[in-house]
Amino acid sequence: MKNTMAFPYKTVRLTREDSGISRLILSRPEVRNALSRLMISEMTEAVMDVQDDTATRALVIDHEGDIFCAGADLTDLSESGNREEGLQYARLLFDLLDLIEKSPFPVVVTAHGSVYGGGIGLLAAADITFLTENCRLCFSEVKIGMVPAVISSFVLKKISSGRARELMLSAREFDAHEALDYGLASFVLPADQLQQQVNLYLQALVSNKQKALEECKKMIFTSSRITWLGAAREYTTGIFADMLFSKEARESIRSFLAAKGKKGRNRKQKNQP
Repeated sequence: MKNTMAFPYKTVRLTREDSGISRLILSRPEVRNALSRLMISEMTEAVMDVQDDTATRALVIDHEGDIFCAGADLTDLSESGNREEGLQYARLLFDLLDLIEKSPFPVVVTAHGSVYGGGIGLLAAADITFLTENCRLCFSEVKIGMVPAVISSFVLKKISSGRARELMLSAREFDAHEALDYGLASFVLPADQLQQQVNLYLQALVSNKQKALEECKKMIFTSSRITWLGAAREYTTGIFADMLFSKEARESIRSFLAAKGKKGRNRKQKNQP
């Protein structure tokens, strides 16, 4: 039996195992693990905490509930009072993805159900991703007057710009096997085989030499981004903040939240005796 150590957070769970594997679990299933400011901040703190542990060999990002991540928390975003607050959210998300991508150990994501918007950013920032066959993915931002600005810096390192144009402009859903073909997924498995196969993979992964894994990640990052120079952060987070306060986005988000609230009230009325 695995010995684990747990750390308290409100929106995520973090555990560490004697094997050197840490697990970060998205824990807001009631809102489809949507990325609020608090959740992004707690994920960042958790990843930094894991990075400070020299015994860590790999980090697994998993989730509670039937949906991996619905993207940005629109309720949270709708409460932004000015452009600076929108920019703050975007920078928090960018810095989390950047932290995951630069982690000195392998980062593995396992997901089933839906992966939308910012959730795809988590897939793109990770090193290895396992999806179940029932996964449905979508760059849904243009449907609410936004663009996938922040996550684009990470997604475009995994998939071609030509494919990104089609997926981001159409905002169509695509399945796990398409994600595999496009480079967003490493493996696609039946749901009943996911945990067993992930655990076997992790055993093999952490058996590799720790320093070699760290240097390999550093080499890949440096070689593939040597001309990037960090300019993407200011560019993409600025686009996010500008779009959040456009008339189109504000109206679309209000309409979405109003419809969501109406559905919730209707369900409550149906359940009343």
